[in-house]
Amino acid sequence: MILTGSVISGLAQPSIDQKLSVFSNSGTNEGSFIVDYKIKGSQLTNSKTLGSLSADIIYDSTLISFVNITNWNNGLTQSSGYEKFAGKNSGSGQNCFVRIMINALNVNGDSLSSQLGYNLENGYSTIVRLNFIILDNSKSVSLTINLVTNQAGLFSNPGNNPNTFEINDQILSIPQVIENEALPVMMAEFNSTVKMDNVTLKWITSSEHNNEGFRIERKQASTENWINLGNVKGAGNSGSPIQYTFEDTKLQSGKYNYRIKQVDNNGNFKYFSLNNVVEVGIPANYNLSQNYPNPFNPTTKINYELPKDSKVNITIFDILGREVISLVNQEQKAGYYTVTTDAKNLASGTYFYRLIAKSSDKDYVMSKKMCIVK
Repeated sequence: MILTGSVISGLAQPSIDQKLSVFSNSGTNEGSFIVDYKIKGSQLTNSKTLGSLSADIIYDSTLISFVNITNWNNGLTQSSGYEKFAGKNSGSGQNCFVRIMINALNVNGDSLSSQLGYNLENGYSTIVRLNFIILDNSKSVSLTINLVTNQAGLFSNPGNNPNTFEINDQILSIPQVIENEALPVMMAEFNSTVKMDNVTLKWITSSEHNNEGFRIERKQASTENWINLGNVKGAGNSGSPIQYTFEDTKLQSGKYNYRIKQVDNNGNFKYFSLNNVVEVGIPANYNLSQNYPNPFNPTTKINYELPKDSKVNITIFDILGREVISLVNQEQKAGYYTVTTDAKNLASGTYFYRLIAKSSDKDYVMSKKMCIVK
């Protein structure tokens, strides 16, 4: 899948190389097919600051449907002197293409902007991510980088004296057709259900080959930081459907994205992304749950729910009504919460815990009994 720069007489020449890299492929109809468009500079000297970029990615709209473009390179911002555009043309069938355009606005235009710009380095860097939906997974889809229209302009005087530069247009390296590879795991279904503050993920594979397993990852919808939640062992090899589940529990209210990293026995991997955003809502009512375990020694957990932002106080009392432990005493946002208490310094016996939640319009008070056995 790598598109290399041209080589003349055995010597590496200055060039700008481009490639498409499959980020994830669900392999299912109505599932996602995500590709990164990347470029790099090779053997560049002074002319390495990007002045413009025009690139067309051709695809067959009967097999995949273009959705949008995301994940623009962080170095290509208005503050660094660039405007960006991408969109689908009005063609149909095999003649559809996504056009990616970048123009430097004020790079090297005056003394204040002479240090702006984005330099192409000697390693591939993702410029933008192309998001498609699979319409027909019975055929192999191909993406083509257009040889005629794809070109880049470079500033020959980056970060030096303003108004003394020239832009050298250069055709990007010779493109090749890139085909999606047969996946070792065919994903037939991937969905989620939400119950209170718990999310259950379910996915079904129609076939597996050398499948070591799956790593489950989650991020908040408003961020780009994925975290690893755990692993599920794969079946290895299978020609029949297999169902997997994974539970993500005790989440704060909010919106989340999930994805699965499927890993082969040889270390190769593919991502399968959940198409929908998972939302953990706000509780409808105040609630204080029975601690668990109960009886306990020495630790136990208490769940409680807040439908509104509240000043929360949770306290443990002995049977005579004396306060022995203060667990929570602070402002908290609406949502689901769990607090753990350690009673190693308390004697065996019966105790009470009380929740007081004060909101803008109402106070909520509830108590329950717990038992320590040592």
